[in-house]
Amino acid sequence: MTPATASTASTGATEDVSVHRLPTARWWMLLGLVAAFAVSFQQITQPDYNTNRRATPDEWLWVVIPGLGFATFLAWRMLRSRVEASDRGLRVVRVFTVDEVLWSDAAGFEVRPTPNRGGFLISVRHKNLRLTRLGTIPGRSGKRRAQAHAFVEALDARRSRAEAGVAA
Repeated sequence: MTPATASTASTGATEDVSVHRLPTARWWMLLGLVAAFAVSFQQITQPDYNTNRRATPDEWLWVVIPGLGFATFLAWRMLRSRVEASDRGLRVVRVFTVDEVLWSDAAGFEVRPTPNRGGFLISVRHKNLRLTRLGTIPGRSGKRRAQAHAFVEALDARRSRAEAGVAA
């Protein structure tokens, strides 16, 4: 799904919110989380090397069940991460935090390559010169660069409409 053509949801009576989901590596992160849990679980159920005794479930279930619950919570929050643009400003929903940036506080948007040149970092520059990261688009191709710039253009258009007072 491209960043500029995500779904639109209505919250409240008059506020229109555009929800943008950046093409990140969230599915690879989710697969890594499942693989790490599987490897950890396999290590728990191995017999002890010194005594050749296998642990009983009452010795490891109290660790595995909360870990599984926390991994499920992290995966659910990771899949819910998004950038919401409304008439008031931006709301960046991440795994653990939510950042709000008002349009009156935003000076502009930036697209820069990541430090290892493996993708593009999209940020909003505040009027006090602070940066808030909106997301990262992985990949070095021209298609990914075009996606990053299209996302920034969609946010600029939304900001222009909000500042002009025209409903989106």
